Amino acid sequence: MKMAIFLALVHHPVLDRSGRVVTSALTNVDVHDLARSGRTFGVTRSYVVTPVALQQRMVTEMVEHWQLGAGSAHLRRAEAMQRVSVMPSIDAARTDITKRTGRAPVVAVTAARWEPEGRKAGTQEPESFDLWRHKIASAGDDAQPLLLVFGTGWGLAPEVLAEADVRLPPVQRRPELLDAEAGDGPYNHLSVRAAAAIILDRLLGDRDLH
Repeated sequence: MKMAIFLALVHHPVLDRSGRVVTSALTNVDVHDLARSGRTFGVTRSYVVTPVALQQRMVTEMVEHWQLGAGSAHLRRAEAMQRVSVMPSIDAARTDITKRTGRAPVVAVTAARWEPEGRKAGTQEPESFDLWRHKIASAGDDAQPLLLVFGTGWGLAPEVLAEADVRLPPVQRRPELLDAEAGDGPYNHLSVRAAAAIILDRLLGDRDLH
């Protein structure tokens, strides 16, 4: 894969259920599952983004446990956690990527809903997964790296959506699969780790498998 792919699991700035910008709590399983998904699909590095010193220390201790502590005996988990770093902000992650690759990344965001959040943020129309799958597959040696940004809590704050270079579609069922008579509305409340795994498969998964 010539285009380097990076992930960011963002805990600030994100929204709470009332729409306020907050810092979300760190969840151990999110970090582990994102790391394993990233390693499975060949992601260069996964960032946990939080400005809170205590949360930063928790991530550092988590990684050290799997690299240097008793967890190092679990080789598969240790291998995945080796590619995890903690950053105080999305900008810091972008700077780190630029240092690692020599090029500033393209920042791509997604969300469970784009109405009204996306329209309020002034972001562009979504670019399809197929388009970016093709861009990744056909990228040359000089391709810009791609940073996929995922929000915890109730999603990324509007300013993050507005500042992104690209937005990808939400992960959701096809409309024709909804059963209105059964009261089957557009429920869409995936965990961030589940959404990230689905998106990675759509962008990087092997479509020749049957």
